[in-house]
Amino acid sequence: MTDKELRSLKRADLIEILYYLRRENDELREENEKLKSRLDTIIDKLVAERGACDPAAADSELPAPDLPDPQ
Repeated sequence: MTDKELRSLKRADLIEILYYLRRENDELREENEKLKSRLDTIIDKLVAERGACDPAAADSELPAPDLPDPQ
């Protein structure tokens, strides 16, 4: 939607758009947190398996993934 189209909308329409965008943003944040949790679980399992296969490797952990901050 262009700036011109946004400017022609009524206040109620803009509020409705903001409401749905906020709701979508909240859902995406929740999904992001769930995915981070899953990733942490997978990494923990890999580290545990690595330690079981090679006890010397148990002291060195896998490097944390370099993920961008969601905010």
